[in-house]
Amino acid sequence: MKLKIFHDTDSSMTWAVRIVELGDKYGLNSCLTHNQDEPLVEFYDTRYEHTDYGQFVSRYYLRTMLDGNKGVSLDCGVADWTVYQSCMNRIRDWLRWEL
Repeated sequence: MKLKIFHDTDSSMTWAVRIVELGDKYGLNSCLTHNQDEPLVEFYDTRYEHTDYGQFVSRYYLRTMLDGNKGVSLDCGVADWTVYQSCMNRIRDWLRWEL
């Protein structure tokens, strides 16, 4: 499992970002197994202890996260769940490095 913590200085949020690769367990209670070649990228809000990583926020295919150089709104209904540009670019760099 590949997991890294990122602090977004623009929002003071701390994100746990996890890469889910072929064969990895994921989802509620790890009940799913990723069966595709393209990795997934998961975001967790570390302020809440709903899981070992925090509260699950969103999951995307890797290619979606690597596109662009701007921030990402993970959930339009929750203002805090935006990863701003500088932090998102650090996440993109880490994703490229890991994969």
